[in-house]
Amino acid sequence: MIFEELTEKEFTDFVETRPEKNFFQTVMMKNRIAKNDLETYLVGVKENGSVIGASFIAETGHHFMGKKTYEAYKGFILDYHNQQLLKFMTEEVKKFLKNKNGLRLIIDPYIVNVSRDMDANEIDGVDNRDVRKYLEELGYRYNEDGEQVKWCYCLDINGKSSEELFNEMRPSTRNNINKTISKFKLNIRTLERNQLAEFKKITSDTCERRDFMDKTLEYYQDMYDFFGDDVTFKICELNCDTYIKSLEEENEILKRRVEELSDSSSNKKKKETMRKDIENNLKKIDDTKNLKEKKGNIIPLSAAMFVLYGDEIVYLFSGSYEELMKFCGQYRLQWEIIKYAADHGYKRYNFYGIQDVFNPQGKDYGVYEFKKGFGGYVEELLGSFILPLSFEATIYDLLRKLKRIVKK
Repeated sequence: MIFEELTEKEFTDFVETRPEKNFFQTVMMKNRIAKNDLETYLVGVKENGSVIGASFIAETGHHFMGKKTYEAYKGFILDYHNQQLLKFMTEEVKKFLKNKNGLRLIIDPYIVNVSRDMDANEIDGVDNRDVRKYLEELGYRYNEDGEQVKWCYCLDINGKSSEELFNEMRPSTRNNINKTISKFKLNIRTLERNQLAEFKKITSDTCERRDFMDKTLEYYQDMYDFFGDDVTFKICELNCDTYIKSLEEENEILKRRVEELSDSSSNKKKKETMRKDIENNLKKIDDTKNLKEKKGNIIPLSAAMFVLYGDEIVYLFSGSYEELMKFCGQYRLQWEIIKYAADHGYKRYNFYGIQDVFNPQGKDYGVYEFKKGFGGYVEELLGSFILPLSFEATIYDLLRKLKRIVKK
């Protein structure tokens, strides 16, 4: 085995054959990060001239005592059960980054820790806990403070039609999706680059409300520039005039039904229910007219960014206006992309990060419950690991531990 830097073609050709492939480990991501004047490398291991392991590694911009932290985002890309290969890759990457003034390397492999069901219970299937044990034997330390997503929520699409997927969703989720189509008549619009400020406005509002850190507009623009057709930004909108017309048409149908029914005692309750529906629709019409006066006829409800790479579509960033959630724009966005994934041969849809999986009282448990409504399962990734590259890394870790103690 030999270790060397790879060409973009060598790297891409190999990565696309591997089950661990993901959009973080791509030339597109390398070029996006390199734009910020950070060091980026494509490295790999070859055996008999063929690549058998690879990784995109980037400088993070975090320096300590003149030394740099590097990260292999969702990498390495290799067979983690091939201990000889993993050991060789680790030793060679360590030497390589030491020569680049490295302090430490962070990796978070895109492999499952242990299989789980939708309620996060362990089930028979994949079990890679032995990989964690071997990584620790090689000198990696498990990183409790890892910034990359460890818990995901995923939907198996492979071989299923959109109709099958829809029928497997919770009844309440199906009902909300149906309302967005038949009642609210919501529209999905794909954004061009010069419209990304509209997307950013929604995510900023959501992040401020939920006390999250939002990405910059430049980040979204860079993703658009470097990922091209492999990324899409969508907004779900309400057309007030269309919605009002839908309510008015529904009322006309209800009025005719009331008139057509006889005044028999058996029809009395039916008529009463339909008259209440008419009154409710009239109130909704007035509310929508007021909304139109305040916000205009076309009103953005929700927005989402999706990355389409390899066998999966990843739901990466999103936002919704809290006061407009009754229109279920977030449900329509999810259904739109799930349907697209099924119709275009993707194997799975990745709702991506979930938190408070085991804490029903947690502030983010509702997001987990929302995603569960579409079917699917919890995916627990192996997690984040730190490989020290120099003695300064020990000092750095001690200072971080002291900082945490002081905060407590």
